[in-house]
Amino acid sequence: MAPTNLLIVALEPIADRELESAIEARKQRGDVNVHVVAPAVTAGRFEWLTGADDDARAEAEEVAEHTAEAVPAEADTEVGEPDPLLAVQDALALFPADEILVAGTPDEKTEAGLRDLGVPVTRLNGLGEPAEGEAAAVDYARDVTQGRSTETPFVVVGTVGAVLLGLVVLFSLIAFLVIWLV
Repeated sequence: MAPTNLLIVALEPIADRELESAIEARKQRGDVNVHVVAPAVTAGRFEWLTGADDDARAEAEEVAEHTAEAVPAEADTEVGEPDPLLAVQDALALFPADEILVAGTPDEKTEAGLRDLGVPVTRLNGLGEPAEGEAAAVDYARDVTQGRSTETPFVVVGTVGAVLLGLVVLFSLIAFLVIWLV
């Protein structure tokens, strides 16, 4: 029997146990060849304009390596295009997958595009234990700064408001001191 080619799309780090159990379940049916692709997702135009693509690629490489280390089989890794769907299409051109495992939560457009590729797609929700070294506060901050959180506008407005309030208090103190000393 030919080995099963499994493409893992690492959108974000997920619990090692969840990934291990998914691979072990497929290994029970036969040999498994694993290829991990991590899209180098950038936040948007601002990151692109500032040249933060290198940071996105480095983060994607780290996610791909972490995912490959969690796989109980030999796995090749690759950093893909910023668009997850394009990254998967590029990976499929070189690695003919029999199944796609999505590690993380794709947006609706990506999920629909993956289903249109004609390859079975299984999603690992990542709701197990948090990935090693990743604190909830760091994840939240990353999501907010990259615009992935629905709370981003509120955090930005709140931060700007706090800075403006601080400036008003500072100028009020300075004005008070000037009036008091004169």
